[in-house]
Amino acid sequence: MKKNIFSLFITLFFVVFLQAQERDKDTLFFKYDNKYIKTYAEIPKQYYLDDSKAGGSGTFFLNEVQIVKNLKKKKMLCLKEFVHDPKFYNKKKVLDDNKLAEYLSKHVVYLVRKNEYIHVQAGHEID
Repeated sequence: MKKNIFSLFITLFFVVFLQAQERDKDTLFFKYDNKYIKTYAEIPKQYYLDDSKAGGSGTFFLNEVQIVKNLKKKKMLCLKEFVHDPKFYNKKKVLDDNKLAEYLSKHVVYLVRKNEYIHVQAGHEID
């Protein structure tokens, strides 16, 4: 009986411990910039960046998931400054669309336009 209780206790301990180790995705809020973010009438729920497709390795885009009102944002970032970080560029100083998409896919991303919070997911399509 003691072994069963001890085994149950150990099992519960490991379950709780492992769940505590799971981490929620960080949320990033970017100010919507009409000059930097492009949309097209044919695909209005996809947002393209000015810097994307310069390297010919494909195209980075943000796909709209939903629009939310009145979220509490912690810190608003500039998308252009964020993307211009050297970690997203290759040796030829060209934006690596795949690297940017991979990084942003590990986060919850919102584009903030006035009082709208556009929940987006990063994507990369190869031409």
